[in-house]
Amino acid sequence: MTERIEIQGFAANRIWTPVVGDESLELLRTKGFANTDGTLNESGNMLLDEAYRVLQACGNPNLASNNDTGLVIGYVQSGKTLSFTILTALARDNHFQVVIVIAGTSVNLVNQSTERLRRDLRVNERYGLEQKWALLKNPETNEDFDLIEMILNQWRNPHYPNERCRTVLITVMKNGPRLRNLTQLLSGLNLQGVPTLIIDDEGDQASLNTRARQAAREGLDIENLSENEVSMIYRRITGLRAIFPQHTFLQYTATPQANLFINIMDRLSPNFIKLLTPGLNYSGAIQFFRENPHLIEEIPLTDIPSAENPLNEPPNSLIRALQIYFIGVVAGEILHDQRNRSMIVHPSRLQEDHTIYYNWVRGICQSWGRLLISNDEEDKNFLINEFQAVYNDLQFTVGDSLPPFETLSGHNLTHAINYTPIVEVNSRRGPTPLITWQNNYSWILVGGQSMDRGFTVEGLTVTYMPRNLGVGNVDTIQQRARFFGYKREYLNYCRVFLDPVAIDAYNSIIEHEEDVRGRLEEFDVNNTNLNDFEREVVLNRMLNLTRANILFDDLDRDRFDEWFRINAPHDTENLIETNRNALFEFLNPLSARFSVDSGHAERTEEQKHLVARLSARTCLDNLLNKLRFTKDSDSAAYSSLRGILNRHLESNPDEECLLYLMSARSLTDWTRRTRKLNRNFEIQQLFQGEQPTKATSQHQIGEIYPGDRGIKDENLLCIQVHMLNIRDEFYTDVPTLAIWIPEHLSRDVIRQINIEE
Repeated sequence: MTERIEIQGFAANRIWTPVVGDESLELLRTKGFANTDGTLNESGNMLLDEAYRVLQACGNPNLASNNDTGLVIGYVQSGKTLSFTILTALARDNHFQVVIVIAGTSVNLVNQSTERLRRDLRVNERYGLEQKWALLKNPETNEDFDLIEMILNQWRNPHYPNERCRTVLITVMKNGPRLRNLTQLLSGLNLQGVPTLIIDDEGDQASLNTRARQAAREGLDIENLSENEVSMIYRRITGLRAIFPQHTFLQYTATPQANLFINIMDRLSPNFIKLLTPGLNYSGAIQFFRENPHLIEEIPLTDIPSAENPLNEPPNSLIRALQIYFIGVVAGEILHDQRNRSMIVHPSRLQEDHTIYYNWVRGICQSWGRLLISNDEEDKNFLINEFQAVYNDLQFTVGDSLPPFETLSGHNLTHAINYTPIVEVNSRRGPTPLITWQNNYSWILVGGQSMDRGFTVEGLTVTYMPRNLGVGNVDTIQQRARFFGYKREYLNYCRVFLDPVAIDAYNSIIEHEEDVRGRLEEFDVNNTNLNDFEREVVLNRMLNLTRANILFDDLDRDRFDEWFRINAPHDTENLIETNRNALFEFLNPLSARFSVDSGHAERTEEQKHLVARLSARTCLDNLLNKLRFTKDSDSAAYSSLRGILNRHLESNPDEECLLYLMSARSLTDWTRRTRKLNRNFEIQQLFQGEQPTKATSQHQIGEIYPGDRGIKDENLLCIQVHMLNIRDEFYTDVPTLAIWIPEHLSRDVIRQINIEE
């Protein structure tokens, strides 16, 4: 009898309540997520809980129709495949009749996903009435059609028990012809009343419309693009979806930038979001670049090949990386602490570069192998001393568990060097080679894009990647990080060799990734429609968000550091009084907190200001969030700044700021500075300058008054409130702001513009 468990505690506005049955529970047990009594352990419950929440957000299989699009976000190498495998099993428990996994852009990736589903769902272990799946890869034959039709008829037959029905599980290559063939095959079936999940693995890659930017330039309506106006795979995916009246399309990815920033009217724009939590043993960017930066080694610029710096021999950093790797291999063989130890060398996307590095690595290993068994004691000892040096470095992170150097050198080291396969992973000699991990303990892989997205490197310990950032698309750079993954148990053996710019990029990506997830969390927890998500994230200016061709809307960027000013506080006339009232409503109860700021005795009255040290949270919530500025040049940036402050103060609630009332002697005695407007109808010059403006025999420049720009504390958020009269426009008592952003609050923001058009 099927065990059914209802998980409590989900959002009250959920539409339906899935059940948890034998298929999903047994999957988790066989994957090792169970206690000795068969109950799920902590990790198993977390995995099940997250899969449950994803399915709960999908369309109810008991409804006649639905057409939802969801975005499921994990971290790079954090277990997204396991997540959608559990989801697939859970869908089976809830009588979904068809699950389609769009499995990858290459034959290798489709085969990898298919075999993993076959193994994890125990497809080959069950027969007859016990079988719950009909697994088909790239189905397109009459026999495939007949099998699917028979299974759907069984589900449709009221006298045939649902428990005896199989779920059709299809894996298909993310390829135009394959998707077309699948759609043609399925379109001949009666799919009415067939609850379906379509899972797009790496849903930000290849699926999206790569002709979106072109359509925008041509002024086309994104909701009515014809087949000839969209890219092929996008057209095939939307065509596949169109034949299923009752389906949910799920985009699984660790890099959601493209999915989030396509136009919300796009056919593949997600309307709900779910965030996945990595397991406790996961090691990602935070663990490598923040918590253990000693695991990151900088490749000197002299070791990075370029037109100006051609390399004619292996660089020293590559030699060092290989030495660290082989010491780890021998230690692993002695300790039997993991199934594989691997190294990847990723020089560039060009196959000729792969060949150069492949030959270097092979030549180095052959040279070492010969030298270690030779009678050339001088050169042999020199090499042994080099290995001793990297051993000492490794011991610094591994500690006492690292076996003594004497047991690692000698025959053990020679065998590791001689018997580690070196594989060039690309299609230069034909199909990209499959790595049979079980055949060897140690591997060295040399390649490029074939080892990026979706490619799992078992036991990866050392990464050597002198590749530059290229155009700097953040999603592409993230996907190159094959060194992320479940490595906690052997993390101290890991080393990542990168060029200085790449190291800076990954450090910036940490903040970006956490910012994206932080902004999306409320949409996940509250099951809020993702159309309400404000398309804006923190992103360092050295990086681009994603490839431009899939973006229908333009992007705008702001740098928030040093001074931020409101340029047109008078833009909407009726808001002047509203802002003035909000300002004094905030200030009046605080009047006793203000005092005259310190300064030179010869300052004019206009150069004296009131200042108070206040809670930054109070100023944000009760002042900045109450003031409204509507001109395009102000409103988006002001909103972004408030968002940055809010997220910072969530983690730093006790932070303080300085609030200056410029040229004020009291709240009722405030000098109105007169300012004129420029041709853009904006304040031409808000800040008053230095005094004196030139050095004299008595005073240096700015000695009496440093100028409004100098009225700040370098290390604190500082808010200047100015009260203006606008010359020639008859606007009086216009409040406006200038805000000093200290270095620890500095951020770059990128946002989508014209989102409502």
